[in-house]
Amino acid sequence: MEELDRIAAAFPDLRWSRARRITEGWDHVVVVLDDALVFRFPVEAEPYADGLGREIEVLDHLADGLTEPLPARVPHYDRVAPDRSFAGYRIVPGRPLTPQLMSALAPAEREEIVTQLAGFLSALHTAPVAGTPLERVPESYLVEDQRGVRQGVEDHLRDVLTPGELAEVEEVLADVDGLLTADLPEVFVHNDVYSRHLLWDEAAGRLGVIDFSDMCLGDPAVDFAELHEYGEEFVRAVYERYTGPKDPGFLDRAWTYQRWVGVYMLTDHFEIGKTSWSVARETFDRCRAPGA
Repeated sequence: MEELDRIAAAFPDLRWSRARRITEGWDHVVVVLDDALVFRFPVEAEPYADGLGREIEVLDHLADGLTEPLPARVPHYDRVAPDRSFAGYRIVPGRPLTPQLMSALAPAEREEIVTQLAGFLSALHTAPVAGTPLERVPESYLVEDQRGVRQGVEDHLRDVLTPGELAEVEEVLADVDGLLTADLPEVFVHNDVYSRHLLWDEAAGRLGVIDFSDMCLGDPAVDFAELHEYGEEFVRAVYERYTGPKDPGFLDRAWTYQRWVGVYMLTDHFEIGKTSWSVARETFDRCRAPGA
């Protein structure tokens, strides 16, 4: 494992007995040592290496520069390679908060998750940007991503979806085109809040949020989109406790972004290959029903 050689060279004092290499993500290879330390390696020097340095700076700011502590645990990078090409942090405890795990939890635990998640998103979306490391965070990637998804639909989906399904896809893309020209709030967003990046530590009753590599300045409704994995009632419960910027179209936009993710997953199966067709198809179908 080439990453282990790089870790040993950068941190000669570090010892471990077990290592796991995880390649499920789009942007990084992850190496976990002794189920205690997590090292993230950008898959390409640009733009992800610069993004990792920005992520480290932003997470330090969120931990130390806000007036109140974040209601959820986040990574704290305390082992950064001298060339800043990779970095590590002590693992954020907890299990991935899959819909299956969520449904198995006691009502009191689900309520605690709602409270902590609403507080976390509120803190992110109201964090001052000017004069802070958040100024270095890029604008939303949605314009570029929308262009890529449209091309992916043309290249791959015309032959695999029914005419009715293609009409739904075009409706979603048209809705997103409308949002791209709308005057919407712009705040610091995680931009990838979904079950794989949410961890629940049942022993401590604490929520953890990981992987800020897609963070950007954009519409706060984006961070509510994939919460639809847990159902519309959950989304509304988080929104009720949320104290960030709200407006009458907020939840409708969150659902539009979720539907767009369903289309994105289909094109990603062909373009990148990280998503299996069965998972992509399941996600697309889940995002088709009004309001989910």
